[in-house]
Amino acid sequence: MERSLAIFALALLMAVPATAQDDDFGVWGEVNVEKKISKRLDVGAGVEFRSRDDLKEADRWSFGADVSYKITDWLKASAGYTLLDDHRQKLNSSGRKTSDYWGLRHRFNVSLTGSYSFGDLSLSLRERWQYTYRPEKTVDRYWTYTDEEEDRYVGEVADQHTYGGKGKNVWRNRLQLKYKVNKMWRPYVNAETNVSNGLEKVRYSAGTEIRLSKQHWLDVKYLFQRSYGDDDDEGNRHVIGIGYTYKF
Repeated sequence: MERSLAIFALALLMAVPATAQDDDFGVWGEVNVEKKISKRLDVGAGVEFRSRDDLKEADRWSFGADVSYKITDWLKASAGYTLLDDHRQKLNSSGRKTSDYWGLRHRFNVSLTGSYSFGDLSLSLRERWQYTYRPEKTVDRYWTYTDEEEDRYVGEVADQHTYGGKGKNVWRNRLQLKYKVNKMWRPYVNAETNVSNGLEKVRYSAGTEIRLSKQHWLDVKYLFQRSYGDDDDEGNRHVIGIGYTYKF
């Protein structure tokens, strides 16, 4: 707990500078289903879509499934798998695209979430180990130039390049504060760090869960991602997230 809080404090200090003009904007949308098997056991599945480049490009499709078990009233364990289909671009030293392709990744995670309630206010800390494997991929590479009149990249295939398979371990932790206003509204704020070979990114979110009925839930949020040089080359992002969950 103390180690996680120290990392969050450091991340907050590093996020103080103003955001740059080249920060990206995107929308993340997801649809999930959750099934309660017993009082302590739940299973779920979902699909997510992400956009980038100020909504001009598709960034990712993902399909996942998970299972969670409530060990005690305050501690929950979970495990999941996600298949990611990423839209990747490679740039040359001049910043021009040399390849543009979609590639699969396999992601596994195991989490422990501790939570404590103070009446309608709840505090939770989620610790997650995440492993992602990117299979080998052969793609076309091309020389590019800009057609300024058409405002697009054009060019001919120059050769092919094979990117070898690669695995990556990431430790993620998320601290969240949520308040139950009434049966319908549950606003929250949270911060999450991604650590691999050092701090790679921090995400700050503010949003609300909306309980439309016992089975139908919405989640609407604003998220800011501060990047510190992760190998996904995501950069800083401003995101509007919209999620729907069907519980049964």
